[in-house]
Amino acid sequence: MNIEIKRPDESYFSAIFHCLGSYRFHVFGANDTVDPDFPQDAILSVRNAICHVNLREKCWIAEQDGNVLGFCCWDWQNRDHLLAKTVLISVLTEARSLGVGFLLQRQRLDEMREHGAREVHTWSDDPKAIRWYKIRFGYKLIDYEPIYHCIHYFSLGERAFWGIHRGFVENNQLAHLVLPL
Repeated sequence: MNIEIKRPDESYFSAIFHCLGSYRFHVFGANDTVDPDFPQDAILSVRNAICHVNLREKCWIAEQDGNVLGFCCWDWQNRDHLLAKTVLISVLTEARSLGVGFLLQRQRLDEMREHGAREVHTWSDDPKAIRWYKIRFGYKLIDYEPIYHCIHYFSLGERAFWGIHRGFVENNQLAHLVLPL
């Protein structure tokens, strides 16, 4: 298995959004990646936020034989206190048993450490992801919070897109996890 973890460039835009689409992510205005289960009149929660994602920084893709298998990114929760946060991680369904998520997560944790992060915060409403963070990386559950939706603004050079993670609508709370570095 020859999986390369690297920074994306503009040529990877479509592949990144295809990957995110496999994890209930909706890209606004992109007909080829629209989530059919996200209706025009979808109601979002009252709590929400905008997350700016510059794909040149703090983002990684997993590539094998020219195909993007996964994507992840991170940002600062509080730069002054050296608190980092995971933003997104998504692996294509057919690649989920290959260790792609583990490689991506390890890469972004290494980068957070290199930038001086002392603690990483993660929020998830996916029971499988929550178990994965706890078992594979040692995250600890802090608490549950009301669910919110984060609207993402992706940019890379002259290109930009808006998107939103639909979440797991059957769950009405987010697990807040933390990992000391």
